[in-house]
Amino acid sequence: MAKAPESTGWFSINKAEEMLGLDRKTLFRFRDDGTLKLGTHFTAFPGKTWSRDSYYWNVKAVQRFLQTQASDQQPMAA
Repeated sequence: MAKAPESTGWFSINKAEEMLGLDRKTLFRFRDDGTLKLGTHFTAFPGKTWSRDSYYWNVKAVQRFLQTQASDQQPMAA
């Protein structure tokens, strides 16, 4: 029997929004512009995903990516 996506660290857009503190418009923009990568940050599960709006999100991977982006944009101390 296959595991539910949530038990493997992948979450629906509703849960990902809540956990990340981002709205779906932002997540979809990151997905569509290539900022977040298929397979790393979001994916489809057979029988669970019917459209791009129902992709599952790897919340930990997205959090790591956002933290990396934030630290890359920190100004260096003089």
